[in-house]
Amino acid sequence: MGWLRRVASLFRGESVAKEHEEEMRFHLAMREQWNVSKGMEEPEARRNAKVRFGNFNRLRERLREIDMWTLPESIGQDLRFGVRMLRKHSGFTLAAVAALAMGIGLNTVVFTLGKAVFGRGVEAHDADRMVNVSLIGRKGEFNSFFSYPDYEAYRDGAKSFSGVIAERRVTVKLSSAGGAMTQTTTGAGKLAEALLGFKLPRMSTGETEFTTISEISENYFDVLGAKAFRGRIFQAGDRAELVANPSALISENYWEQRFGSDPSVIGRSMKFNGASFTVIGITPRDFTGTGVVTPNFWIPIVSMPLLHPGMQILQDRNNICCRIFARLADGVTMAQAQGEVQGIADRLRTLHDPHSDEAKPSSALIWPGSPFPRKIDSGIVFSASLIMLAVVLVLVIACANVASLQLARAAARQNELSMRRSLGASRARVIRQLLTESVLLAILAGAAALLFAWGLLRVLVVEYADMMPPEWGTVVLHVNPDLTIFAYVLGISVLAGVLFGLAPALESSRSVLGGAMKANQNASPSRSGKLRNALVATQVAVCLVLMITGALLIRGSMHALEVKYEVKRVLNLELGFPDNAKYTKERKLSLAREIRTKIATLPGVVDTSVGRAPDGGGVRVASISTDTKSAAGEAGHPVLFYTYVMPNYFQLINLPVLAGRGFDKNTGAAEPVAMVSQSAAATLWRGENPIGKKIWLSTAGQYHGKDEPLPDSVQYEVVGVVTDAGGTQLDGSDKSQIYLPLPEDSIYQYALLIRTQSDPEPVSESIGSVLAVVDPEVMGYTSTLEEMLHETAPFGVSRCAAAFTTVVGSFGLLLACMGIYGTVSYMVVLRTHEVGIRMALGASRATVLRLMLRESMRPVVTGIGAGLVLAVGASYLLRTLLYGLSALDVISFAGMSMLFLLIAMVAAYFPSRTATLVDPIVALRYE
Repeated sequence: MGWLRRVASLFRGESVAKEHEEEMRFHLAMREQWNVSKGMEEPEARRNAKVRFGNFNRLRERLREIDMWTLPESIGQDLRFGVRMLRKHSGFTLAAVAALAMGIGLNTVVFTLGKAVFGRGVEAHDADRMVNVSLIGRKGEFNSFFSYPDYEAYRDGAKSFSGVIAERRVTVKLSSAGGAMTQTTTGAGKLAEALLGFKLPRMSTGETEFTTISEISENYFDVLGAKAFRGRIFQAGDRAELVANPSALISENYWEQRFGSDPSVIGRSMKFNGASFTVIGITPRDFTGTGVVTPNFWIPIVSMPLLHPGMQILQDRNNICCRIFARLADGVTMAQAQGEVQGIADRLRTLHDPHSDEAKPSSALIWPGSPFPRKIDSGIVFSASLIMLAVVLVLVIACANVASLQLARAAARQNELSMRRSLGASRARVIRQLLTESVLLAILAGAAALLFAWGLLRVLVVEYADMMPPEWGTVVLHVNPDLTIFAYVLGISVLAGVLFGLAPALESSRSVLGGAMKANQNASPSRSGKLRNALVATQVAVCLVLMITGALLIRGSMHALEVKYEVKRVLNLELGFPDNAKYTKERKLSLAREIRTKIATLPGVVDTSVGRAPDGGGVRVASISTDTKSAAGEAGHPVLFYTYVMPNYFQLINLPVLAGRGFDKNTGAAEPVAMVSQSAAATLWRGENPIGKKIWLSTAGQYHGKDEPLPDSVQYEVVGVVTDAGGTQLDGSDKSQIYLPLPEDSIYQYALLIRTQSDPEPVSESIGSVLAVVDPEVMGYTSTLEEMLHETAPFGVSRCAAAFTTVVGSFGLLLACMGIYGTVSYMVVLRTHEVGIRMALGASRATVLRLMLRESMRPVVTGIGAGLVLAVGASYLLRTLLYGLSALDVISFAGMSMLFLLIAMVAAYFPSRTATLVDPIVALRYE
């Protein structure tokens, strides 16, 4: 029968069966008629025709199998039988579903989070047409921020776009808002803090309330296609009205949280940085627009002069403020738009300060709309790949776990499977039946995994949101299942079902017809035993790799905390001055001095100093020259970190001075001296005494803030060497540090360090009242140096990686133990007859127990050996995250191996002990 007819038969099965029946009866009748024509009697002719034609029913079934129309029917039979078998063996079903649900669930969690973070675009109608506008420098530096005049040039000059928008987010002071002030000054999810050690800085503001706003172009909502939840939004033609009548929008999230959904908020006047704005509308819940976080308020960019008096943001081309997004015009591709933007960028470059970064040659880049300021680089992709690999390994453990259980269960079904073969079932049909059961099992596990993943993600999102203080906005992560998630779970479930079901199905179907009806076929054959041991060893090896890498990363993060300075009893206070013309340099300096003086008198304060904490942000680098014949700015000189500190800085943080002396407390910045760390001394003068050496620093081409003191064009004499502090850089490069005396007139630009007698918490709580007395508009963020150390890149990356691998490793360990326990339990049942014979012949219970433990632990020991080898390779790949800890750390390798061996022995002991409780008389009769 041709393929077209076979496909057609799927839709007319009954008619095809009737045709087959009529055709076979026609052949019988013709044969009978031919026999009669040869002289046979009619009864003899009919009998001879049937004998020569063959078994009528068997031929009819054979024809049914040839036609495709029987396939749906046979699959339905397999499904019904599979459901009955899973229901009959409910204990096995629950164990297998639980194991697979863990593996599939973890994969679903990671996939969903990756989709929610990296797969998100801007929140807009027809979001595929939205793009980001960026520039890339000659050295590959990414620039996604532009001045407002540049934005206007792109908006008015780029015809490839149907709309161009600008946006930036800032924190401002909120006043005259009414309602109850529910703002909190702490912000950390308890679970996240416990697991990761992160604690965000506490805001110390007295009675002042701060909030996050998004400053947007007036056409922002029109281009995105967004509507108001209540009231109205800004529109492209509202510029004149918005200038004359300053207006604001509030997010529905903050409206509910801060104002209790009070409808009178619309039309209410509120003050931002002292300027009055009228709330004219409410944006929809969780609307993030072009960002990741939902801001509390939206204010048009044209109102920036009111928020930042004295700053010429709207006119100053060198004042970089905003990100730019655009919507492609109909029929325009990103490549075409990029060519046009490049021409505009080349023209604008000539209008900038010749010495600024914006005046340097750059290439335009148009890329799909994203809330992130730059494209995802290869490092992030590599890290995400490692995370995905880790959860895939857990799924491998789960599949090996269930496969070993399937093998043991199949050994107990040998009589059933052999009976089916003897009754005519082909090997392919038996394999298909077993695979159907496996896929059914995996789909059940996928459904459970989806619920598990959804619940876990909700907890993670809540904890993540709780880490954010309300003044920072609302974190939005879309983790609810959608069609993509459902498709992923279904696909990975079916794949897992085939993976763990194929090997047991192939092995089980090897039963030969000659031994189909033999009794006592439950004893595990050698081939099945080897495959089962290989599966157990695979689980052990993969699990041990995850456990060892987790231990290495945990110890690495602990090693990152081993610093040489005081971290528990030193507070870091970052002052934030309002962004307006009233706060001149002189006023900021006066306020900083007054705040320091008042804080020094607080109970529990030992001393105060000013300078960047070793684990603080705002690091600066400079090229260093030790030769008077070559300028520091010339190529070839080492580039080291430098910072300005007050003379008592080292004593306050207890950073030992190893050689020479400290800064003179009476000379301040007038003394052109410097102190260097051990690593800096070794880099600049290997093997020489650095005391008395001369150095020159050059910050040419490096970033620095406005009015920031610069060390250029000064000859410094090295007067002391201090211990390496380490701190914030993943590669540890900031151990090489140059310390310079801080000019007295620049103390407002640096953090205030406060040494306390004991617990710094009471002092931290008192800082708010000090700021309220000195100037209520000044805000400050306080953290202990220990908390800041927890926020550094080395600690953060290592601790996050350690937390992740620990969670994944724990799931892997649980799955491996379940696999060992389940496999040994089935083997005990299958060997009940053998155990009875041994005990009847005089074997003691202890001997039987040792036998079962020895055989069950053999694949475990093999897996541990393989896992140690694989863990060596994994530790080599993770060596950059260990921060000085040996990649072959004995405690991690030996400790995890012994721990796993002990847990595996416990998992194997209880089912092995069951074998010793068997009554020999009963066992000898066991079938």
